[in-house]
Amino acid sequence: MRAVIDARPALDPGRTGVGHYTRQLIRHLPLVDAEDRYVAWYLHARGLFRRKRFFADVGAPNLEESASRFPARVFQPVSWRLRLPRVEWLTGDFDVLLATNFLPPPTGRMDRTVLVVHDLAWAVYPETAPQIDDRWRRRFAKAVRRCGAVIVPSVSAKGDLVGRYGVPEERVHAVAHGVDASAFAAVTDAEVERARERFGIPGTYVLFVGGLEPRKNLVALARAFAASGVDATLVIAGGRVRWFPAEEARVWAAVRALDEPVRSRVVMTGYVSDEDKHVLLAGAEALAYPSLYEGFGFPVIEAMAAGTPVLTSNVSSLPEVAGEDALLVDPRDEQAIAHGLRRILTDRDLRERLVGPGRARAAGFTWETAARRTADVLRSVASTARG
Repeated sequence: MRAVIDARPALDPGRTGVGHYTRQLIRHLPLVDAEDRYVAWYLHARGLFRRKRFFADVGAPNLEESASRFPARVFQPVSWRLRLPRVEWLTGDFDVLLATNFLPPPTGRMDRTVLVVHDLAWAVYPETAPQIDDRWRRRFAKAVRRCGAVIVPSVSAKGDLVGRYGVPEERVHAVAHGVDASAFAAVTDAEVERARERFGIPGTYVLFVGGLEPRKNLVALARAFAASGVDATLVIAGGRVRWFPAEEARVWAAVRALDEPVRSRVVMTGYVSDEDKHVLLAGAEALAYPSLYEGFGFPVIEAMAAGTPVLTSNVSSLPEVAGEDALLVDPRDEQAIAHGLRRILTDRDLRERLVGPGRARAAGFTWETAARRTADVLRSVASTARG
């Protein structure tokens, strides 16, 4: 089997959950499936003059890289309008294509395409996704009907997709994401202190990690933090997202509206690297993640791997991911969030009940397992397409 992976999200300098997912699959698929060949395809206009390999550290002989020398700002609108050039023209023929970011690049091999649908937030909360227009929705509806299979990160997301688009259940595969627990085990107290000094974080802190977009519920979190009366700092680690840049100003306005001294105990770091995220999670007293909707919720399982107690929402995929090893609250109820913050920061018995089981739960989410299950789906689609 020759499988092409759309690697473009993995090279995004402001990499979010989709990019993190794509990067981890590229790293693990060739290692768990040594008999098949994988091709990481991406755009790299500068490579016309200076060739560069972005995944050489994987060290797998069955992974190759295919760089198309188009600027992204040119390729995206042209391919979107003309549905050309087809990815098989750029990479050579393939048995299966893994489309890692909802819609595939142009291809005449939809029956050999596996779509990864990370969530349906744009359908459940359309007001939070102004970048999703009617044309995109029509293309998505057509793609999920015609593709060989769909991968989603949770049973909750599968139910949303099947219920809203009528995709047969047997064509939708719930494959949970993984977590790199070793990245958190290696964090030292000195690294935490350096991060606190660099970002200006005084005292103990409760942490949010993620992009600044409406469904993350950050205005409610800021208000709930003020109402909780806890003696801690709220750290919001994340930057603006391209599809909703106005949310950053809205969150800042909500923070400025808080009374002192609470206002001065809210720190907004901007976008943080994966390394800084690991350190901040390891040093936090708790993760506060009262999102309105998630297809999976990476920070929840990452905080558990770091041994950090988690407060998160009782909606969408979050109870499925967190199980009984997090404090669940109604994200639409600011008083419930405030009460949850007080409990998780002051109730030592609760914290101890969450930390150990949380680590054990996180250990069950591995990228090796995610890659093996993904490889199974890819092989199945390739086999069916060959007839």
